[in-house]
Amino acid sequence: MTMKLHHIFRRSLLAGAISLAGLGGFAPAAFAQDEQEDEELLSPIIVTGAVRQGGAQDIRHFREISFDGGNEFMPPQGSLTMEGLLGEHDLTLPRREQCRQTFCLVGHAMKADLPLRPQDAWFVGLDFDSNIDAKSWKAAPLSLVAVIDRSGSMSGGPIAKVKEALRSVVSQMGKGDRLGIVLYGSNTNVHLPVMDVATHRGEILDAIDSIQIDGSTYLEAGLKLGYETALAEMPQSRGKTRLMLFTDENPNVGNTSAEGFMAQASAGSARGVGLTTIGVGVHYDGALAARVSSAPGGNLFFIEQDRAASELFDKEFRNMTSEVAENIAITLTPPEGYAITGVFGVPDGLMTQAQDGAVVVTIGTAFLSSNGGGIYVALGRDSARDHLPLAPLGTATPLLDVKLAYVDAVTGEAGGDSLAVAQPDGPAPARLAAAMALVDEYVSLTQALEHYHLRGDKKAAFAALDGLNSRLAAGGHEGFGKEQELVGSLRGRMAYLAGYQGEVPRELRPLELFGRWKVTYFKGVDDVRRGDVIEITKDNEFVTYPGGKDESDEIRQSYQVNERQLFIPDGDLLFQYRRNGDRLTLRTSDGEAEIAMRIE
Repeated sequence: MTMKLHHIFRRSLLAGAISLAGLGGFAPAAFAQDEQEDEELLSPIIVTGAVRQGGAQDIRHFREISFDGGNEFMPPQGSLTMEGLLGEHDLTLPRREQCRQTFCLVGHAMKADLPLRPQDAWFVGLDFDSNIDAKSWKAAPLSLVAVIDRSGSMSGGPIAKVKEALRSVVSQMGKGDRLGIVLYGSNTNVHLPVMDVATHRGEILDAIDSIQIDGSTYLEAGLKLGYETALAEMPQSRGKTRLMLFTDENPNVGNTSAEGFMAQASAGSARGVGLTTIGVGVHYDGALAARVSSAPGGNLFFIEQDRAASELFDKEFRNMTSEVAENIAITLTPPEGYAITGVFGVPDGLMTQAQDGAVVVTIGTAFLSSNGGGIYVALGRDSARDHLPLAPLGTATPLLDVKLAYVDAVTGEAGGDSLAVAQPDGPAPARLAAAMALVDEYVSLTQALEHYHLRGDKKAAFAALDGLNSRLAAGGHEGFGKEQELVGSLRGRMAYLAGYQGEVPRELRPLELFGRWKVTYFKGVDDVRRGDVIEITKDNEFVTYPGGKDESDEIRQSYQVNERQLFIPDGDLLFQYRRNGDRLTLRTSDGEAEIAMRIE
């Protein structure tokens, strides 16, 4: 803390402080039997046979920025993705027969019940399946180039989580696997040349430990050097080569557009190098990362502040680098009189519509996953029947004819499948109903954010969240505790903002601190006087202007905050805070240090 605070307390950090392209995969046992040497290079991989499309695999970042209360009343638009929300849940549908190839489809249907989408009559789930057997499939050797953001915004917790994640990666890599590290900040360099993990494990761990923070976020240069390193590695690779980007995705140097990064990712994928993005830190730009990860061969995960990086990597590392199929095209044809009114779970909305009403969905890559799932299709009346009842369907008429084409990510051979999704003849599978509830959640949250951010209509935003909250509570879906917690929290704060609730929600309390405050009383601290102005910003800066003037001798410090306390790390000072109208008081728990202020 640049400002000297005379009264020093030794504290720990606040517990609640705010602060689908053939790359890296697996090989069948039959391949390994041909060469003893190759057999020695293959390491066991525990898989469930579950498969998911690439793109965002969770909405952990959306949850984190929704709960932290430190920057905005409501999370920003674009920070929530449908495929990420679906990816957090195991939505495996009942299998009618065994899949006999690398990539198959499973289909079930139910009556649609989406209150904000009255045009939908039927809801169809298309689950992805595979003949992969955990007992007979093993991970092929992997050459991995880790591209690491070491800019200033990654300091502290974020870079510590990156190092933890890399240590987990090294512990899971063995004979035949290779690892290199590229760093970018103000400068970009190869921190560790790609080398065999089995014979250089200690050297690699030392290199991980020695990573230091350095300047701005030159993501464009980092990716460029990362791809150059990966492409140079391909002749030495015993299996697949892949990039893994660790970043808070907040670039501020070079070409910072998603289009620029996606061009690099798409070009790399075309040459055999895919991209896994690992988001960390509160500054993480989830919308940008979701767009980049929608390129072929891309996927995306996020590590929250209170989650151990090893928890994610110990479970998902081999899955996130194991591709099943690429260049996937799914043609969806509705029955006569019906139209496809929505497709959910497709990264970046990659779909086209044919004249006969068919919709072709293209997915870059499908990966192994701990959670099963796929895409979901809504059906309603076609435009010719806008003012007519739904067209009658014979009992044997399928709701959806589906054709699949793909390229096997291991063999490079073309494959296909076809499916006629029948009308339901009994209760809907529980996980299909759960998937529809998640679509309802996505649609409702998106609508609420639009009402709030675009239209400034807080009451309409509350109505959308209130209805969703009631439906989730009544739904009884297994594993929806986090969904109810998220929606309940957003509903509570919107009730306050819309004037339906007088008390400030707990997670919004830090927002009461933001602004410029004039000091009226102080004790137990140095370098603060009556008449000074203290500015507390949304960017976690605690700025003191001596005498209340915006002079060059202003004192800037960082802070952390939760719903009760404000912590200034440089001075090791922990305040309880309380706002009453236009007045704010910061006071230590023993009362020995205090700053009283009035809004300027």
